[in-house]
Amino acid sequence: MKITIWSDFVCPFCYIGQSHLDQALKHFEQANDVEIEYKSFLLMPDAKYVSGKSYAETFAELKGLSLQQAETMLNQVVNMGKQAGIEINYDIAKLSSTVDAHRVFQFAKKLGKGTAFFKRFYRAHFSEGELLSDHDTIVRLAREIGLTEVDVRNVLDDKDPSNEMMQDIYEAQSVGVQGVPFFVFNNKYAVSGAQPVDTFVQVLTKVWKEEQEKN
Repeated sequence: MKITIWSDFVCPFCYIGQSHLDQALKHFEQANDVEIEYKSFLLMPDAKYVSGKSYAETFAELKGLSLQQAETMLNQVVNMGKQAGIEINYDIAKLSSTVDAHRVFQFAKKLGKGTAFFKRFYRAHFSEGELLSDHDTIVRLAREIGLTEVDVRNVLDDKDPSNEMMQDIYEAQSVGVQGVPFFVFNNKYAVSGAQPVDTFVQVLTKVWKEEQEKN
């Protein structure tokens, strides 16, 4: 079985959705036969980190919200994260563009490290306050999952957008992805949003059963 996931590193519901999927896979006997492929999605490509400005302030400006509205929304997300077993800390998180991180992700994916890259960058953004637009930060985090500094800097020094990244984005548009996370099971069943663990278990079971009946 193959699960394709469109996502962005700064999408909290993507991080929560990944946690729910991971928990569902623990209850799925055929988990070792499940392949996961991440695809790039740029949630806020124009976001720029401004030192001294809080995450809530930056988010409010980007979305046209009042500061109070932004803080209320972010607090709700923090609570959802706790329920999913992950830490989301907007007191230290830094909202920024993820374009360069996605270009390196595409390179990591070619080496079979795409999922590891995503999980590391989720945690870096939401729990550790890392600035994902900073090249030195991208290099350091990428090295943690086994990439070399030389390779990562070569990718970052190439100013042209990644063809693979743009292909992922075009593909998302073609299949009607309106927001992320967006999960597709066996190129057939789509699940949008950070669905509950039980929902993922049901979909996994259904798709696996259909696959076995075909064989």
